[in-house]
Amino acid sequence: MKSIRDNIPAIIFWSVAVFVLFWYLGTRGLWGAEDRWAEIVREMLLTGDYFHPCINGKPYFDKPLLSYWFIAFVAAVTGRLDEWTIRLPSAIAGLLGLWATMNLGRRLWSDQRARTAGWILLSTYGFIFWSRAGTADMENMTAIILAVAWYWARREKPGFISYFVFYAICFIGAQTKGLTAIVVPILAVLPDLFREKRWKSYVSVSHFLALAAGLSLYLGPLVYAEVTRSGYESSGLGLAFRENIIRYFQPFDHKEPFYVYFHYLPQLFFPWIPLLMAAFWAAYAHFKNLDWPSKWLTISATLIFVFFTMSGSRRSYYILPLLPFCALMSSLYFDWEQKEKCHRQVVGIQTVPLVIVAAIEILSPAIWPAVETQTGFEPPKELIFATVFLGFLALVPLVLQRIRPGLLSRLTGSEKKLAPLIVISVIIMGGYLDWQEKIIDQYRSTKPFGTELKTRIAKFESYDVGLFPEFSRGFSEMLFYLDLPEPVQIVSNGEQLNEFLNSEAKTRILISHGDDKKELLDALPEWVHKESTLKEKIYPWEKKKKYEAWIIQNKRK
Repeated sequence: MKSIRDNIPAIIFWSVAVFVLFWYLGTRGLWGAEDRWAEIVREMLLTGDYFHPCINGKPYFDKPLLSYWFIAFVAAVTGRLDEWTIRLPSAIAGLLGLWATMNLGRRLWSDQRARTAGWILLSTYGFIFWSRAGTADMENMTAIILAVAWYWARREKPGFISYFVFYAICFIGAQTKGLTAIVVPILAVLPDLFREKRWKSYVSVSHFLALAAGLSLYLGPLVYAEVTRSGYESSGLGLAFRENIIRYFQPFDHKEPFYVYFHYLPQLFFPWIPLLMAAFWAAYAHFKNLDWPSKWLTISATLIFVFFTMSGSRRSYYILPLLPFCALMSSLYFDWEQKEKCHRQVVGIQTVPLVIVAAIEILSPAIWPAVETQTGFEPPKELIFATVFLGFLALVPLVLQRIRPGLLSRLTGSEKKLAPLIVISVIIMGGYLDWQEKIIDQYRSTKPFGTELKTRIAKFESYDVGLFPEFSRGFSEMLFYLDLPEPVQIVSNGEQLNEFLNSEAKTRILISHGDDKKELLDALPEWVHKESTLKEKIYPWEKKKKYEAWIIQNKRK
């Protein structure tokens, strides 16, 4: 039994992980695709229908159901639906993904390699960002690495339970985002299955029964949604085929060059790309001398990268499931490359971007005036302080390494040469995504606009709300913050606009985006004041148009 002292690295790791993933989790307004998850769950809670996702009362079966259900469950338990509720499942999935990555590393290599991989993964931009985003991407990544970890845990114990749990993880993961949660784990374990013809043990009745049982977990909710979709004009089964199979081979959107993941992976794995490149080089250079787990990891990571690259539909977050494999490879570099000179060079190169970032943060008070001159952006004092503070704090590990060599390694349980760099990376990436982004969020204006409009609408006893024209940017976000009990009316043309303005409601609230304002003003009748009642705030440095709202009363005939 380990003593408390032996558990210090684990206590520190999980304390830092919880802090990084949960601190200020709900303070930022909805970002990007989060608005779709937020609005779909809000409407599920309103209607009580959890099998037919809608936005503004219209079918929107773009993703499977489970990621919505996770949020709805948290909302039911906490009695609230807000940014924190929406992001909590992703943050929990992030913790589980860390555990699965380290479990795999510990089982195949050692405690130190496992913990080093955990620290590297925890300090990457992509992992922190998507663990704090209310979408299904982190749940998808976690299901994949969890299934792979389960395979290796039960590798020598084939049987129905082993097979069923593997498929259950895969198919449940597929119910959060898509079929990649099934394909990628199978692709990852194939090299080991083909080694020594291990696959033969899977040709069994128990294996196919487990596959069928796992498949039922995926198809069950979709089939139920299909047979109960009276009047619902979207098919979950049809969209699963369209969004996964057709999109992969015949993409209808998200078309980017085949080499784009050579650009996106460094973004997601920042700041550890120098170490990752060195690890890949060492793995292939010394491949013949590697143990089988290391060979398997190298082959599997390559297969996963090729799989996503071969798809015609590409997005940066699609490659997210590769991050745990990259973290494990990076942690193993010092095992694969035996030359101390190479170690020093790689550590030196890896140190450079971290020190540059820290230096820029420290010198930021001298840089901000130039930024303000060029853009008009005047940073708040809190942002200036946070930036300088994090810059100085990021240099402390280097000083500690000089004064007390090995201290950070003992505290973190990670590779001695990487320990100070790990701490610096956690400070820089965690500080930016947790603290600095929270400060910058005060300049995002859609949430304040929506909540202010909601307050004004609440004063009216009878009202109709309309959006001109059809779905605009930020539409779902606006609906979520307005929190209306009924869908808004979509006003697409002048005729529909006149019908809306002649409704029986005493008050009409018309919402439009600045990009469509000219078209709206041309269609408004003379008796409606052309100046909007409420405008979304536009800051001097912003070169874009935003939402406006007209509160229309006392129609003149």
